Amino acid sequence: MDVDLGGRRPHGDDADGQSPAEEDGFGALRRLEEAMGPAVRPVKGSHRLPPLPGEPDYAVFVSTIGDPTVLWEDKPSQPDGLDGAGGGTDPEQARLIGLAEALERYTNSFYQSELVRWATAEELGDEAVDLDVLPRCSPTELADEAAWLIQPDKSLPQRWVRGWSLTRERPVWVPVSYVWLFTRHEAIGERIAHPVSTGCAIHYDLHQALVNGVCEAIERDAISLVWLQRLELPEIDVSGEPALREEQRRVRDGFVDYRFYDATSDIGVPTVYAVVLSDHNDRLGQLVMCATGPDPVEVVRKIYREAASSRIALQAPNSVPDDPKNFTSVLHGAIHMGDPGKREAFDFLLRRPRPTRRLADLPTAPTGSSAEQLSWLVERLAAVDAEAIAVELTTDEARAYGYRSVRVIVPELMPLSFVHRNRYLDHPRLYRAPAAMGLASHTEPGLNPEPQPFA
Repeated sequence: MDVDLGGRRPHGDDADGQSPAEEDGFGALRRLEEAMGPAVRPVKGSHRLPPLPGEPDYAVFVSTIGDPTVLWEDKPSQPDGLDGAGGGTDPEQARLIGLAEALERYTNSFYQSELVRWATAEELGDEAVDLDVLPRCSPTELADEAAWLIQPDKSLPQRWVRGWSLTRERPVWVPVSYVWLFTRHEAIGERIAHPVSTGCAIHYDLHQALVNGVCEAIERDAISLVWLQRLELPEIDVSGEPALREEQRRVRDGFVDYRFYDATSDIGVPTVYAVVLSDHNDRLGQLVMCATGPDPVEVVRKIYREAASSRIALQAPNSVPDDPKNFTSVLHGAIHMGDPGKREAFDFLLRRPRPTRRLADLPTAPTGSSAEQLSWLVERLAAVDAEAIAVELTTDEARAYGYRSVRVIVPELMPLSFVHRNRYLDHPRLYRAPAAMGLASHTEPGLNPEPQPFA
């Protein structure tokens, strides 16, 4: 698939004549060592988190970005506490993955004012994403005096960024609220979405970065659908999967129980939803994880890996509002719903008996290059009338290390919201997708009132 992200390309091969794309994955990750150091470098440092009692034996590293405002001419907001986490069975690889995620956080926080254009949707016409297809809050949500968002309005000016439609293979303008994190709303017309990291990805292979970004958009769609509609999914039995023996061995050494569910939607890309139970833990009795990707085995492996770092983060001291209506942080709902006393809220998934499947029963992507996998993903989205739009977020530093950073936006999919007052309950997909999956679809009064437990 040919991709044109506005002509911004990484610099050519480095002095040794080898580009990152020609290295193996581990070698390319090592280039990120250059990103860590003084304040003018993207990543401040990296450290290994100590294991908690009763947790699976995974190496978990956290890398924190420096203060990017020292390089900004225009700083719409001050990032706070941004970091990247990496987990896995190989400590060195886990550390480097944490570095990559920190660099990703840096690039999607670094507001690039030279890419921005002020206009109304009416002025941009069909060169802009159609505001009518963007997720929107319901009248009930908008009537809440504490709610911040409004309905998208084509007559109101706002900032736009040039993206590339992977579906229509043409440029398209995207509202800035859907592009960078930590970008203040500078006009009322921009109050159409809360910034979230969905669809952000970084990789030395541009096509792979886009594959990862598309998969995350599909994953977040599933997370919202499962919880809001309380979808009763088939359980996946991974006990006899030989490719996961090492992960299962590490899990057996801890006191956690993983329940996996087939959350593959009408899009047809392998998606696994997981509830991780800890009966011994008086703070984190249950944790929700989810992942999407071309290979079901790798999807489950990713859940094992990322659950290790999530469990540590959620057991650290954090302040959570007393009223779930005031939840706004990625951690609020997960900590609240992790309380062992909230186990009953997960009964729609945990109760048995229920249909079971093997990983081999899930669909798989055609084998091939990352470009071929990207084409397949875009085709799967088009089959449900969804458009994939990519925006390049690559900064000079990431480009110097041979990496590309992207944001993928799929307006038709259900967004993931950590702001409980604004869950986009008027978005058509929330009600159409369950029916397309052959499951019950509830109207707004019948949706799950509990806050989102994913973090």
